[in-house]
Amino acid sequence: MSINLGQSTNKGTALMKFAHQFQPEVILPDEFVGWFFDDAVAQALKADCLNLSVEPTNDAERFQQIAYWYTILREKYGDEVIEEAIESNCKQLLLLGSGYDTRFFRIAAVREKSVHTFEVDLPETIAEKRRFLTEKLENIPQELTLIPLDFNQENLNKLFQQGFDPTVETAYIWQGVSYYLPQESVSQVLDFIKSWMTTDSVLVFDCCSPLMTFKNDRIPGIATSIDRLTEIGEPFLFGMYADEMKNWLEEKGFQDIKILQQDALEEKFLHKRTLPNNMWYVVKARV
Repeated sequence: MSINLGQSTNKGTALMKFAHQFQPEVILPDEFVGWFFDDAVAQALKADCLNLSVEPTNDAERFQQIAYWYTILREKYGDEVIEEAIESNCKQLLLLGSGYDTRFFRIAAVREKSVHTFEVDLPETIAEKRRFLTEKLENIPQELTLIPLDFNQENLNKLFQQGFDPTVETAYIWQGVSYYLPQESVSQVLDFIKSWMTTDSVLVFDCCSPLMTFKNDRIPGIATSIDRLTEIGEPFLFGMYADEMKNWLEEKGFQDIKILQQDALEEKFLHKRTLPNNMWYVVKARV
């Protein structure tokens, strides 16, 4: 079992979701993620099938298998929250660190209910995604707004210039980003979101344990992962234990905080618990 994550983690995340489409049991159908890869990638995945349910042969493969399942389960959970929010009259979807997300196309309710979707990521990622979408669609849909922004260098108030309205019910989704930022930047993003959220809005984001930020013997394959992330210039900088995260968010004024470790996500969607609970977790919160 091997997935080449390429030279960026957001493209690697999309590749894991694409690989999932060729697995024996698909819990996250996505007919659009293949837009961001050429036919050679699709043919390679189809031919090899990458049966990620097989037993890994070493710690590095075990880490990759866990990362794969966490990515799929995290995405599935985010979809569920979005669908529930739309049923409760959510009018906007804000995807911070959107990467090659396909929710605007994949979740039928987003289009059926005309939920304006704002996708925010680094300028180079947004530029590449815009190119892919333009090739597939000619014109990007009016209700999908792509916003280039660097969390470390630019103010999130830039969103208002692009039509984002913080006064209406919004689903805020911030996946796969927090651990690549210093804690100060994570704090600033959470404070911005808190200041915008209405009482009917919802936030979902994810974080990792501090054990993911340094080499240790408690996380299988962590040394290889750290070396790989350092090599591509995207090391994990921030981690916080779940109980500390809950206290931190309460101090910031968030309420109804629900934290699910990756094994709890596995139980929710796959009805089993085989994943460790000391790596990644997702957080759902309101104000």
